[in-house]
Amino acid sequence: MAFPKKYHLIAAWKKAQQNSGTLFRVSAIGLNENGDVVDKAFNRSRFKRMGGGLHAEQQIFARAKRKGVKTIIICRIGRRNSILPIDPCPACAEKARELGIKIYSVKAADLDV
Repeated sequence: MAFPKKYHLIAAWKKAQQNSGTLFRVSAIGLNENGDVVDKAFNRSRFKRMGGGLHAEQQIFARAKRKGVKTIIICRIGRRNSILPIDPCPACAEKARELGIKIYSVKAADLDV
């Protein structure tokens, strides 16, 4: 997938970098059918112990119908602020199929960073 509005992706990437207090920092951007950014989220911890986090794409699923989300782009940021590979978990992939939403993953080459 081409990312014509990559400045929005970089903004979400920076937000996840700053705000996600989790080990694996993931941001998600929701796009409408025109490719406009209509929602942004980053993963969060739900519990003080390890595991049990709220996925970035789960937050967008909750608002998807109201905001007209048709595509979600996810991005994982490593400890050295590098972009790392990520795929949606099986539960998020299934929920996306149910909602008719496509999920794409960002690679470093997509953003030229």
